[in-house]
Amino acid sequence: MESCVANANDERTSHIVVITSMGSHIESPVGCISNENRSQTQGATRNVWVEVQTEPSIMLQSVKIFEKNVSLSEVNLVLYDSKEICESELISQKFPFEESKDHANDIVPYFVHHVQEDYHEINNSKLREHFTRLTLLLIRIFLLFLWIPKVALQKLHSVLMKKFDYSSSALQQILLRIAQTEKLKQELLVKKRSLLSGRLLTMIVIDILIGVAVFCIISSYASVNDIYTSFHSWTKLLAAGVEHLLEWLSGVPAGLKLNQPLTQALSAFFSYHVHMWKLYLELADPVLRGLAWVLVWLGMCGASVQVAILSDLLDLATLHLYCFYVYGARIHMLQISLLRSQWRAFRGRKWNPLKQRVDSYELGGHMSLTRVLTAVVFTLVIFLLPTTTIYYLVFVLLRMGLNLMRGLLAFTVWLLNVNPLYLFLLNISGSNRVKGDIYFSTLFNEDLSNCTKYPLTAPLLLRLHTWRTALSEVLVYAHANVFPQKPSPDWKSVFSSIMFGENLL
Repeated sequence: MESCVANANDERTSHIVVITSMGSHIESPVGCISNENRSQTQGATRNVWVEVQTEPSIMLQSVKIFEKNVSLSEVNLVLYDSKEICESELISQKFPFEESKDHANDIVPYFVHHVQEDYHEINNSKLREHFTRLTLLLIRIFLLFLWIPKVALQKLHSVLMKKFDYSSSALQQILLRIAQTEKLKQELLVKKRSLLSGRLLTMIVIDILIGVAVFCIISSYASVNDIYTSFHSWTKLLAAGVEHLLEWLSGVPAGLKLNQPLTQALSAFFSYHVHMWKLYLELADPVLRGLAWVLVWLGMCGASVQVAILSDLLDLATLHLYCFYVYGARIHMLQISLLRSQWRAFRGRKWNPLKQRVDSYELGGHMSLTRVLTAVVFTLVIFLLPTTTIYYLVFVLLRMGLNLMRGLLAFTVWLLNVNPLYLFLLNISGSNRVKGDIYFSTLFNEDLSNCTKYPLTAPLLLRLHTWRTALSEVLVYAHANVFPQKPSPDWKSVFSSIMFGENLL
């Protein structure tokens, strides 16, 4: 049971919890009562009554249950700070309370539940309630305006994935931001105030403030047309650099003697694609310039959206390099596959696609021509392999460099989305909201020991302390599926893709 009394010499409220040992006269722990109104002492009709002395210090005088005195030797007196318990979400999670469960031997969940229940009924902040309602109103308006754009963006993202096997970082981030806002709305409706809702709200606000600051800084130095002109010039410089690289490969790169007819053919093939790419940029200039305005204003949604747009622009500017990598990877994979099959055929073995294994077969006299042709094809592929491998390695290095840049941008977006600043500040400030562990310490009160009424049966005096939870545990608790996974490459798959070219990077 809980007794809340005011000390005459102090403005603070002292909280006392009395936990009785189980006896034959009660079946389960009793509930919380208040001892604030002293006029009820006479003729009290409550089932449980506690009489407490507050001067010169807090002392328990008597306990009655069903109008029967309880020996104070069966009573533990626990002093605690109600704010530490009631403002923490983690304590109630670590000590869950179940109505149907008998908490006679596990009193802590029962105690935490009722203390928090009574505290929230008394300490309802009107300012906090108004702030929550205002936040919910703004979120509802935001989601209402984005309902139709959300459906259109989901449809566009689905088409890009199915038709072109491409996932736009900007579309993913905008849809993720809408999902985060919806999750924030659910948290505010259910819990009003939680670590997850505080983390989401802080993350979104900081992201938008950074995005607006970046937009204002860029707008003060250049207009949207200037930004697009710079992007267009950079793509032209990139195309010119690729043309110079192809000219270098068509000669004697790094002193390597390549197959001249093949290297000239490959150089002309890739140079033609560069020319087509430059022509495409010229024809699509009006459309891309109008799209730049839309992308710039979308950047107002937050710095994460701006970085995601930058990642998509990088993909758009280097599309021809991706095509070169795909061509080089397919040629390399074809040659590796030919070498494998011809080497097996030369040794009298073949691949059985039905049984998914390599079988052997007899080579008779009529198969000598097949062996000769196998040797010729194998020799041709061996002599052409160095030339195609050089082109493939160059395009793989370019692709890995671009993937590294995209990975850094994706990591930046991830950091902006998981922003743990709110939880970090709560943790270093020692806020009650991140306290999740409790322990008891024994106190010795001389006034209790000198009490003449019950000198030998004084209750055990305990102090309840709370301890700050580790930041890693708080991050795990205040986590939801609206936070993206940390981008991490699969190095085994990357190495396999580079060596054999079966899977694209």
